Amino acid sequence: MKFFGLAVATGVLLALSFPRMDWEFLAWGALIPLFFAVFIQTPKRAALLGFTAGMVFYGLSLSWVTNTLVNYGNIPTVIAWPILFLLAGYLSAYMAIFCFLTVQLSRNQPLFFIALAPFLWTALEYLRSTHLEYGFSWQGLGYSQYLNLPVLQMADLTGVYGISFLIVGVNAGLFYLFHPRLRQEAPWRLYRTHVSVAMFGLYALVLAYGWSVMNAHEEKPVKPLKVALVQGNIPQQMKWDPQYKQQILDTYRELTMKAAVSGPDFIVWPEAVTPFYFLNDLEGTTAVVTLADELDTPLLFGSPRAEQQGGKWVSYNSAYLLSGNGNIKGRYDKIHLVPFGEFIPWQSLLFFLDKLVVGIGDFGRGEEATVLSLNGYKFAVSICYEITFPDLVRRPVDNGAQFLVNITNDAWFGKSAASYQHISMAALRAVENRVPIVRAANTGISGAVDRLGRIAPTTELFEREVLIANIQPRTGPATLYSRYGDWFCYLSLLVSVGLGTVAWRRTRSFSTAPQPARPGTPPAP
Repeated sequence: MKFFGLAVATGVLLALSFPRMDWEFLAWGALIPLFFAVFIQTPKRAALLGFTAGMVFYGLSLSWVTNTLVNYGNIPTVIAWPILFLLAGYLSAYMAIFCFLTVQLSRNQPLFFIALAPFLWTALEYLRSTHLEYGFSWQGLGYSQYLNLPVLQMADLTGVYGISFLIVGVNAGLFYLFHPRLRQEAPWRLYRTHVSVAMFGLYALVLAYGWSVMNAHEEKPVKPLKVALVQGNIPQQMKWDPQYKQQILDTYRELTMKAAVSGPDFIVWPEAVTPFYFLNDLEGTTAVVTLADELDTPLLFGSPRAEQQGGKWVSYNSAYLLSGNGNIKGRYDKIHLVPFGEFIPWQSLLFFLDKLVVGIGDFGRGEEATVLSLNGYKFAVSICYEITFPDLVRRPVDNGAQFLVNITNDAWFGKSAASYQHISMAALRAVENRVPIVRAANTGISGAVDRLGRIAPTTELFEREVLIANIQPRTGPATLYSRYGDWFCYLSLLVSVGLGTVAWRRTRSFSTAPQPARPGTPPAP
C-alpha cells in the first residue's frame, strides 16, 4: 500500500502545481514519490502505479468538467462523473505507459532509468496532444511554470514540451541523488557527481538563457496597437433564447460605444458572441455591420455560420473581421473542435449524449490557419481552446502573423480553476512565437499577454467590462519554434527508441548469467 500512497502523493503534488493553486515549485519534485514507487517494481505494477498517480492528478485538476456537463450540458450527475473518469483514465493511460516503458526498458538500471524518463515523458506528452480530433494538451507538465518567467523563455526554442522535459529531468536527477541505496552502493554512488553536474548544469543553462532574453534589448520600437477587448458576460441560458437577442445586441453596442471613446485601433468581441448566425440573419447582421461603420473602427467578433454542402446545412464556429466601414475583410473557421461541445466523440457508443453547444448538427472543421491584415500588421485568430495547441497556433506565425487574437467563452467553466488554466496556456503560446496575444472572453479572463509571457492586464470572472490593451506586434524574425515546430518532440521520440534499445540489449545480454543483486532490485523468491 505504501507504493500506492507514493503514487497518490505525486498526483496531489502535480495538481497543486497548476492554477488556481499555482504552487509551481512543487512540480520540480512532484514525480519523485512516483519514481521511488515504480523503480523496484515489475513493468505491469509500475504501469498500475502510474495510472493511479494520473487518476489523482487529472481527477483533481479537471474536476470542473462535471460542473460543465451538469450545468450547461444538461447531463445527469450520474453520467457526468463517469465521463470525467473516462477522460482522466484516457490521460492517465499515458502516465501508465510512461512508467511501464521506463521500468521495462531500463531494467531498473538507475542511469538508464533517469536518462530515459525525460525523453519518454516528452514524447508521450506530445503524442497525447497532437491528434486533430482527440488531442488534449490541457495540463501538460510544462504549463505549470507559466509564472516562472526565466524558465518559460526556453519555449521559443523547444515549445512547452522542452519545459516538461526539464521538469522530468530535474525530478529524475533528484530521485537519483536522494535514493538511499544509490547514495551508498557502488558503482551507482560514483555517478552521483556526474548526475548532479548534468542536472544542475542544464537547469542553470536554461535560467541563463531566460534571463538573457528578458534583459535583452527590445525589438525595434513600433507604434503600439491599441486594442479594446469587450467582455459582455452573457449567461449561457440567455445566449440562444430568442427573447434575449435584442438585449444581447444592446449590451454589446453599449460596451463597444464605451470602448470607442478611447480611440482604439481595433475592437474585439468574444467567441460566438452574436445570438444568431452571421449572414444568415439579416436583422442581426445589419446591426453589427452598422455599428462598425458608425464607429469607423475595425471589429473582430465570433459568430456561428452555416452553409450548404452536398444538400445539407453545415455549421462552423467562425471569426469575422469587419473593416471600419463594415465590409468583411476576412474570416477564420475553427479547426480544432471541442469534444462533447462541438462534436460527440465515439458517437456510436455515446449516442445518448447531445452537444453542449446549440447548433445545426455537428460543427464542420476549418481547413486553413488564416492570416488577416490590420493597419499594416498581420495577425491570426484562435477560437476557444485552440490556444492550447502549440503547433496549430504557430502555423500562422510562421506565415507572417505579428500578433495573435484568442476569442473564447469560458462561461462553461463557472468559477472553477479552468479559466485560469486556460489563460495560463496562452502565456506559453506568446513565448513560443514571441508575439503578443490579446484575449476576449464572453466571461472568463479577458486580457493581454506580452511576448515574454507576462499576463496583464486582465478582467475578473463574470464581470461586464471593457479592457484596453496596448500591444507591440512582432517585427523581428520568427522563432525557432515558429519555424520548425515540434522538432524537440521528434528528437525525444528518437532518443527514447535509441536509449531503450541500448538499455534492453545491454541488460538482455546478461540475463542468462548469474548476476549480483542490483541496487533497488527485490530479492528473488
